[in-house]
Amino acid sequence: MFKRKATSIAVLIVMGGALATPVVAQEKLERIEITGSRIKKVDLTATSPILTITEAELKANQDVTLDTFLNSLPQINPAGTTTSNNPGNGGQANIDLRGLGSNRNLILIDGRRPMVSASDQTVDLNTIPMALVESIEVITGGAGAVYGADAIGGVVNIKLKRRFQGLDLRAGISNTTKQKDAEEKNASITLGGNFADNRGNAVLSFEFAKREGLIKGQRPFAAVATSTTSFWPEGRYIAGSTNQPSQAAVDALYNGYAGTPAGLITRGSAHSFNTDGTLFYPGVFNNKNLDVINWRYPVDMGVNTKLFPDVYSYNFDAVNILTLPLERRSMMGRMDFKVTDKTEVFARFGYTRYESATALAPTPVPTIEVKAPNVAKSNEGSSALVTPGRSALRNLVIPVTNPFIPKDLAVLLASRTGDDPNLVGSGASEAFLFTWRTVPVGLRQNKFTNEVSQGLIGAKGELWSDAWTWEAYLSEGRTKITNDVTGNVDTNKLLNALAAADGGKSLCDGGINPFGRQSMSASCQAYLAAPGGQQTTFDQSIGQAFISGELAQLSAGPLALVGGLEFRNFKYNFDPGAGSGPISGFNVQSPAGGKNSFKDVFGELQIPLLSRAPMAKSLDLSLAARHSTAKATDTLNNLDTPSQSSNAFSLNLTWVPSDDLRARMSLQKAVRAPNFGELFDGSGSAPQIFDPCSASSVARTTGADAAKLAALCQATGVSASNLATYAQLPGSQLGINQAGNINLKPEKGNSVTVGLVWVPTDGMFKGFSGSIDYYSFDVKDAILTPDSNQLIASCYNYDGSNAQYSKDHPACKGIGRSGADIGVLENGYAADGLFANSNEGRIKTSGIDLALGWSDRVGPGRLDLGANLNFLLKHERKAASYLQSKSYEGTVAYFGSGLGQSFPKTRGIFNIRYKLGDVSVDSRIRYIGSMKNRMALNFPGEVFTGVPDVTYVDLGATWEFRKGMSVRMGLNNAFDKKPPVYAPNVQSGTDPSTYDVIGRRLFAQMQFTFN
Repeated sequence: MFKRKATSIAVLIVMGGALATPVVAQEKLERIEITGSRIKKVDLTATSPILTITEAELKANQDVTLDTFLNSLPQINPAGTTTSNNPGNGGQANIDLRGLGSNRNLILIDGRRPMVSASDQTVDLNTIPMALVESIEVITGGAGAVYGADAIGGVVNIKLKRRFQGLDLRAGISNTTKQKDAEEKNASITLGGNFADNRGNAVLSFEFAKREGLIKGQRPFAAVATSTTSFWPEGRYIAGSTNQPSQAAVDALYNGYAGTPAGLITRGSAHSFNTDGTLFYPGVFNNKNLDVINWRYPVDMGVNTKLFPDVYSYNFDAVNILTLPLERRSMMGRMDFKVTDKTEVFARFGYTRYESATALAPTPVPTIEVKAPNVAKSNEGSSALVTPGRSALRNLVIPVTNPFIPKDLAVLLASRTGDDPNLVGSGASEAFLFTWRTVPVGLRQNKFTNEVSQGLIGAKGELWSDAWTWEAYLSEGRTKITNDVTGNVDTNKLLNALAAADGGKSLCDGGINPFGRQSMSASCQAYLAAPGGQQTTFDQSIGQAFISGELAQLSAGPLALVGGLEFRNFKYNFDPGAGSGPISGFNVQSPAGGKNSFKDVFGELQIPLLSRAPMAKSLDLSLAARHSTAKATDTLNNLDTPSQSSNAFSLNLTWVPSDDLRARMSLQKAVRAPNFGELFDGSGSAPQIFDPCSASSVARTTGADAAKLAALCQATGVSASNLATYAQLPGSQLGINQAGNINLKPEKGNSVTVGLVWVPTDGMFKGFSGSIDYYSFDVKDAILTPDSNQLIASCYNYDGSNAQYSKDHPACKGIGRSGADIGVLENGYAADGLFANSNEGRIKTSGIDLALGWSDRVGPGRLDLGANLNFLLKHERKAASYLQSKSYEGTVAYFGSGLGQSFPKTRGIFNIRYKLGDVSVDSRIRYIGSMKNRMALNFPGEVFTGVPDVTYVDLGATWEFRKGMSVRMGLNNAFDKKPPVYAPNVQSGTDPSTYDVIGRRLFAQMQFTFN
């Protein structure tokens, strides 16, 4: 008998940066199982596109986590990565196939589910050690019928070493060549061997990895923020729209400072404070007549020098983290033992502990709404100075009796004669609105400790013949995430201090003076600070059993089937600690807890239709189906969701007309049940927005309906005195409240893939290999939240939905302005104003994958060439029934659009390797196509910067100086290509998940293997 590996795997040899390698037939025929099916057969071939990544490719560039390499693949959209600060996922590393979302693809280890690490039930790749990985197979078509919920977008199957014997030692290090920072290093030891007369094998692997974090101030392109903030260390007085200082008082004050002409600074303008008690005017963006006036501080790193002196904004980016630090210790082992010739038991266990951290600039206060005591919720600020039943939006409220009020501000306050309906009182005695940044309290920091453990035990064997097999396993796992939070501020304590007659001196030493860059006692810092520990736990139990065999021998081959049962139980608990309540800083979170359970029945059937027929060496049809019943419980509120049943199907056809050519087609109908986070979690968010009411917007200056737009701007809160000069600062953000929804139902995903594989076996093209695949995904009832910028665009008629420019349009109802800026946005289409998850979304994407390879002897050595490209044809999203569908192909993301939401139309990896004896040299070229700014889709006609195409070149060389012993050195980003800077952007002036923000890195590795 002869052994032959699956042709479809062997020919897809240019996947994810893979180099072309020859297909070699070996000697013994056996039944094999490939990713995408549980059927074991001789000559089984893949019906869905599969990318195969070898161990050598994974370690080639000294990546210390799996996601770094995987995110370079054109089929994967980089999502939460090492360079995504404040990503909202606790520094975890996730994979997002086709940009459908990391919760719509499935991670497996040896075809089985590993432990989850997040409320969206995604797997954190930081928890999987690399030393024991033999290869990774990525199904880039849907696989829900075979593997169950979450596999709408595909599967990443991490395959571990089997039957390893010997000792493997590895160590590596990388560092930037110019700055000598961003060091990454790892070391591992793997040992294994057979026992009991080779009937059993055990492998154990230990690994240590460490990544040095960077702050943005260490890279010039990221050291100064490209966006702005209205929360300043010097404090910011907000005049509002209905109780402003008199124009005469403003004129007199600034004429005395700098001889400023009367009327130049309007009465509705905001003001800030010098340490000596004088005021300074922060300027108007892109208005040469209204620069910063009376600034009396040094221009230091706390000043946004990209804007100053045109306008003042605090430079919050200099101290933010650019790359997340990581320190990981992990252990993983596996064992198998043949109890009899027909029965084998197996086990796998693993434990990972790693620490990571995120950090942001000191807290802007408030980041929550401040309301009257009778309406303030538990996570909102409360002030008796707010009119009962009303809100001060995201502003502090300070009475005119505060003893720290500078005399110049007191003059302005005393000149007021109007009335802000949101505040108690009127005229000169009415309180006023204020924002601040609590620099003395320190940075906002999260320090995460993640512990993940999982054990699996099972058995498999033959039934009455080797054509019939069975397998069953049980796994238990637990994830515990501890988050030590510092830098948050108790909003109510601050409000109380500011409202106190003594300015808070009775509450802490010296009181709290927010007017200018003032010192603060340790007592007051401790009084304001709201440190705390958050803890998240996940428990997972999975059981599966199935049989596989051949029902009958048809003329074209055996009729094969699989039938099985599976259960999955999940428990989730989140304790926000001090992160819940009236806290400013990191997004406010609420306690959450839940249980999910799934019971599945699944089956597969493979039907050979033709064999050795004219124009059909083989024609095979395979079918798969899965019935799933899901149930969820909100354990915190004792709420049960109704049981939900769903069905998934797939139809796959493989046609082999000749030895060189293979065609395949796959149709999939998959489902995905809502996860914990979508059902139960709620939190705040602060996306970047564009404000059409800015005086410099194209719609306001040259738009056909400029007058109507101006009138609507006034009707939605921009005062008449501010209308002519109001200019939105770059990168402005607003606050929204997101919510879970226990009434969600499963998503439905349809996918189609059609492809050709060509591997000439002789003739002039021998040594060449190629594949081309078309794919299309359509996710209906997609669980999404409304896009805040789409709501704003709808209100101001960019999409034609408010042709009358009416303030009563549903999208306009939730706009809350502070001064002229939009500070808060509620969902006007929802009675509670929340941005809640719903099944009203839809995601459609399609494209073409092309893989090419060539391998042959050239001169005294062997030359391997490879290319892996993706051409994105469409990526369309509709977030809610009341919002229009948008096509995002060829667009780059901004902060608030979500991680993994940049969609270049073309991405590719090109590989070259030349091997001569024991030495090989290689190069990897990574290409990312140009993109326009995603914001332009919501606001057509406005001007936003995009990004050009970007190419990175990596170089490497390996010397195997003795069998099993090698050293490797190389350069990543060899030409030190800088990331493109654009606005609005995701973070750091760019999209750090998509582009290299570290720079050229030199790496070195060594490996010693003793067999």
